[in-house]
Amino acid sequence: MIMNHTQTVEELERIIENYITFFIVFDILFFVMVFISVLLLIRFFKSKKSLKNSNEYLVYTIRGQEEERAKIARELHDTVAQDLRYCKNLLEKDEAAANISEAVQILEKSLSQVRLISYNLSPDDITKKDLKSNLVNLCASVSQTCSVKFRLSMLDDTDTSFLDENDILNIYRIAQESFTNIIKHSKAEEAVILIRNSCENEEKGLYIFISDDGCGFDYDAERYGNSGFTRLGASKHFGLMGMEKRAQLIGAEFSVSSTADEGTQIRIFKRKK
Repeated sequence: MIMNHTQTVEELERIIENYITFFIVFDILFFVMVFISVLLLIRFFKSKKSLKNSNEYLVYTIRGQEEERAKIARELHDTVAQDLRYCKNLLEKDEAAANISEAVQILEKSLSQVRLISYNLSPDDITKKDLKSNLVNLCASVSQTCSVKFRLSMLDDTDTSFLDENDILNIYRIAQESFTNIIKHSKAEEAVILIRNSCENEEKGLYIFISDDGCGFDYDAERYGNSGFTRLGASKHFGLMGMEKRAQLIGAEFSVSSTADEGTQIRIFKRKK
């Protein structure tokens, strides 16, 4: 009897151990499956968000291309075409010989305008890894075509070594688009690009500030309107959306500070990795 009782107890212990082992294994597998499911869900939502951002950027790109085409057409029509038409009229007059000097001046002006349009579309130097030189050239070329004085403030020892060519290209394009906005909308007399590295207690990286002394605008109203939803693409400040997208492409932070009658400042921050 004692042996049978001992065997029964041992058998029960083995059954209990097997059940415990089973439940431990089951719990581990269950939590692993839950963990994997959560990871898959996170990946799914990230992919969905990425797809949405890609679609939004595609829409922005297409609209940007159409805006750029319209801008070039306006520039050619309002400047070069008008000058060439006037030049043609001068040379068709009976005293054409006396008008040759004036016609040559007009043609030289038109040639400069065509060169500037070509430069803005694809500057020769923006592929070089020299951000300061690129922006100095941009300030000089744009200042020649408008009443706004553009200048760059950047120390020679500013560290830009962590920027690649894509970073430099997109920062250049942001500056270029901001200049266009300043000329068109700000009524400014002067605009400054300040570029510096981090100061004490700031995160390490490159800080870029593009400021003007113009009329400013209500940024929140332009961005969100009265509805609270983003509507930059529908406003006259559509270029701000392009600048923000370009900053996102290079992993930089982008913000705008503007108040009516107090000018506007664009801030870009690119972390140093």
